[in-house]
Amino acid sequence: MLKKFKFSFFAFLILIFSSKNSVALMELSLIRPFDEFTTNNRELVIEGSVNFYKKKPVTVSIGSSAGFPDISSLKSPIQSLTLDLGSVQQLKSMIIFPVITDGFSFGPRVINIFSSIDGQNYIDKGRFNCTPGIEQEYGEVTIDFKNIFDAKFVKVDMIDGWQSSMISIEDINFIDKSEKKVRTRIRGVSFVLMTDDLGYSDFSIIMILREGENQISISAQGINTDAGIEQREEDFKLIKVNYLPEVKIMEEPIILSDGYKAELTIPPGALDSDVKKIGIKPLNVRDIEWESYIRNPQIAKNTLPVVGYKFDVAVESPFPVMAKDYLERQPPNLVVDGNPEYPSTWITSLSPLPVWLKIDLRSRQTIGKVIIIARVRGNTSYGPNKVTILASDDDLNYNEVAKKDNCDDKRTEITLPSMPTARYIQIVIDEGKQGNNIQINEIELRDIDGTKITSYAQLRSITLKKTAKLTMFYDRKDLISSKIKTEKNLSIFAWNESTNNWQIVGGKLNTEKSYITVNLNYLTTFAIFESTTSDMDISWSYNPFSPNGDGIADTTTLRINLSDRINALAKVEIFDCTGKLVRTLIHEEINSGQISIIWDGKNENGERVEIGPYIYQVTVGEKVHNGVLVVVR
Repeated sequence: MLKKFKFSFFAFLILIFSSKNSVALMELSLIRPFDEFTTNNRELVIEGSVNFYKKKPVTVSIGSSAGFPDISSLKSPIQSLTLDLGSVQQLKSMIIFPVITDGFSFGPRVINIFSSIDGQNYIDKGRFNCTPGIEQEYGEVTIDFKNIFDAKFVKVDMIDGWQSSMISIEDINFIDKSEKKVRTRIRGVSFVLMTDDLGYSDFSIIMILREGENQISISAQGINTDAGIEQREEDFKLIKVNYLPEVKIMEEPIILSDGYKAELTIPPGALDSDVKKIGIKPLNVRDIEWESYIRNPQIAKNTLPVVGYKFDVAVESPFPVMAKDYLERQPPNLVVDGNPEYPSTWITSLSPLPVWLKIDLRSRQTIGKVIIIARVRGNTSYGPNKVTILASDDDLNYNEVAKKDNCDDKRTEITLPSMPTARYIQIVIDEGKQGNNIQINEIELRDIDGTKITSYAQLRSITLKKTAKLTMFYDRKDLISSKIKTEKNLSIFAWNESTNNWQIVGGKLNTEKSYITVNLNYLTTFAIFESTTSDMDISWSYNPFSPNGDGIADTTTLRINLSDRINALAKVEIFDCTGKLVRTLIHEEINSGQISIIWDGKNENGERVEIGPYIYQVTVGEKVHNGVLVVVR
């Protein structure tokens, strides 16, 4: 009885000890992104780490409704994939494209397939053997199913691989019962990490976002057997990201971030209406050429850049469009100009049907839906009645991807079941509601998540109408790797492309929370450096400067250090020699203690000013500073 009691007691202690430590045994940590945030970036980088027992496998699972653009970049063996077909399909076979390197296939050797209609309840379809795919022209592996089955979701478990240490896949497609290819979106991926001697392992993966709120679930699971009992350990994280496909005119300030080390607060009225994208792209600071800063007198010697970001600003650029037939003043490019109202309308010249219209997407896109907005006058629709949709990669070979009879009078949405990836879309109108009198206001293309497919043109630089607040974060690791000597001298620098050097912007530094903020009216590439000085009053980057469009000193930047004034009304004005106001660069409340303003040599009407001297006046609170700024040829 005593021995039994002792055994039970010690077993109880073991269980208690194991239970108490189970919370800390598996630790999943996210390096980025941080907390909930809003972004204009379509792609999101997830970096994390796990801490578990040493030399143990850990399964990391990541799920999202948006998916992953490229799982072949994963450096860990894939364990499982969850695929979304977009709609219920009748599947006949599956095509796997394994990663093949130096003649070796890293694809699966044995897989287990499960099908589902609702994404919740899966039916086991059995195990299948896979060839390596090396002998195939495109490296594809075709798996024929025993029976055709219906599915909207398919889960593929990797049982074994051709290489014992790695399973890697580039893509997976299906073939339906009519022999058409069905593309998929990867909604979930599980991969295996092996912890090192300290029980640590890290991971990185890129995923795409869909419009609106994205909830991304990440879990880490491992099995602990050290206590003599097989015990599953798990940790879980949930990321919430709000994705804005386009930056729109706002009534409230908007805060954009990449979820890592940069945050941009844009006030209402700061952007022109044609600005649609502000991408926040982190730089690998070790890729910044050392020649660009090694001789800069404003940057501390023998130090490296701490954090860097590039702001990609873009405006909408309509797709090129061709048509078989159109009126001279109603060309086909009007269907992709973003205006769904007449007279922004493509109108045919009453030529015989069928007529066609071809859209060049400039790059390969996965297309889930085509939306046709026809002109309606009174009760009469001038839209198509029967439509055929074709897709092509090379503008030579086109495949039919959808047909639509009895189109709606005003707005017709045509779903493409195969979700083709193509560069060219051709819309063939076989029959019109008013014979061959076809009038279409707008055509929109959506991806499989419903996000509008749009072409953008990058701007080299942008000047804002109001100052935005840039906040850049750093951590202790950044300071150490950058050999920073004096943290209090950290400053934000801006890259000047015309002079190929870094110009100091400054910034209000918070060493307790490790960030710098600055107010500025332009966006470019920024980086944190240790500056040789921690305090400046007022300075222009070029004085004189020559806004003549030759790419040399076309703009000049005013930097104001207001470290002793955190909240104040700031105004910067440019006057001519007669005292006439030429331009007000800013007139608003500032709170960062630092301001960086660009003047492009234009007046309030956007006209280039004459050469000669100008008076600038800087007013911050009750403090006023005047000086002379010279415009030359």
